[in-house]
Amino acid sequence: MTATQGFENKIVQAVRGTEGRTIAKWQAAGWELVSRDQGTLRTTLTFRRPRPKRSLATAAAFAFLLLVAIGGLTLGLIFGDDEDSTAAPADATASSPAADVVSPAPPSASAPSETTWEETQDADLSFGETARFRSTAGDNDIPLEITVEAPVSFTPSGAATVFDARAYAVREGQLHETNVYFTVTIRNLSTSQAYEPDFVFSDVAGTGADDQVSTVKEGDVVGMTGWPQEVAPGGSFTLQDGYSVKDATAIEYTLDIDGLAGRSFYFSR
Repeated sequence: MTATQGFENKIVQAVRGTEGRTIAKWQAAGWELVSRDQGTLRTTLTFRRPRPKRSLATAAAFAFLLLVAIGGLTLGLIFGDDEDSTAAPADATASSPAADVVSPAPPSASAPSETTWEETQDADLSFGETARFRSTAGDNDIPLEITVEAPVSFTPSGAATVFDARAYAVREGQLHETNVYFTVTIRNLSTSQAYEPDFVFSDVAGTGADDQVSTVKEGDVVGMTGWPQEVAPGGSFTLQDGYSVKDATAIEYTLDIDGLAGRSFYFSR
């Protein structure tokens, strides 16, 4: 987030086709759309809103309450109770009831909670491993688990939707020697907040010709535009993300989550 005179600026990215939903979301939060830069698969949106101003009335009220508290404490010290509060010694011969012996209860194992949950520190993982990420975009505090399975080969038909993943504008792509899809799962571990996967993107590298990569969509292979509007608390969602490359022997799959405000995880063999 950046700031200009009198305004705060926020830059977010939206997958092509979801711009309207993203703009509505941030406008509802009080942000004004300033500009949009349409790319191949993503559109960069710039928003702004007036900087919050300090409330003089709130500050004055706080100062008044502080003075009242200090004055009350001072009067209490000056006019405090001067009576002898020393209790008479108890009769040593008087018997007192025996105290109950309480055995300490064995410690119970604490249930996992969002406060004790920890993020994955290493961004490099193997296919099938689970990355832990805490989404704090906006006012969120949502623990997530992300898993990417090893690539699976498939054969697209002539009706498949193919785009050039390296073009600066939307452009039809071509199928290359190897076609694979990755099964991606996002689990929302929050018990109260839904997760909106508006800013989840992917890419591949280590293909033998990283400048010749296409995205492929057909049937169940829906790509990054297949995310639902939200993943409910305690729920999960799985999709298949397809790519056409020269060679997938040493392919590396990158998942960017929460756009510029989030993290990138790299999955490989």
